[in-house]
Amino acid sequence: MKIYVLPLIFSIVIGLTYYYVNKLKIKNRPGHEKLLSIAAGVSVTYILLELFPSFTEVAFIINRYLFITILLGFVIHHLIEKEIYQHNQRNELVKLLTIEENVFSFSYHIILGIILVVFSRQSFIQGILAFIPILTFTLVSTIPLRAHNSKPKAIALASSTLIGVILAITLKIPLWFEFSLIGTAIGILLYAVIRHHIPFGRKGNVSYFVLGTLLYTAFIVLTWHLSS
Repeated sequence: MKIYVLPLIFSIVIGLTYYYVNKLKIKNRPGHEKLLSIAAGVSVTYILLELFPSFTEVAFIINRYLFITILLGFVIHHLIEKEIYQHNQRNELVKLLTIEENVFSFSYHIILGIILVVFSRQSFIQGILAFIPILTFTLVSTIPLRAHNSKPKAIALASSTLIGVILAITLKIPLWFEFSLIGTAIGILLYAVIRHHIPFGRKGNVSYFVLGTLLYTAFIVLTWHLSS
């Protein structure tokens, strides 16, 4: 059970982050775009240098069809969002996008909880490498368009990562299904980072994006040397 203590702690930290970020309305505070740029750099670096390579190694061993799950995650997120924008009036968009964001946040963080368990089982370093980008992703992406007025609702949404961790610990999930979820998460994360996290046009701060990229690249490379 010792190997499961780490993902349990991580999931609680992520849940508290979600809850208090929502409560403090950080999205409207100065410096949010700098934080967004750093988080985007960290997320892109983790996907390209660690998450996708790890997924690829297992996919080639189990079945190449697992790569379809990456495309599936990306396409599903895009289709749902596009459907909302194209078939609803402007005055309905905020409400519908908030619902979509909440449903995606809850479902996606359950998957992220399972991913935390999968990588924490491999090693402490792999668990840490997964935790940091998930935490930054939570910090900047689970801020709803409308703040939660209902405390039980906010707590339920904040508990989604912990639910995923508990499911992964208590259920015997086949390896192919675990990595199908990881592939789906990669697709969704790619879409979210490209579409929402990397500031468009004049928005954002390139220096902070580069800073996030360089710092997390250095950290990942350091873990390569430590584990070799």
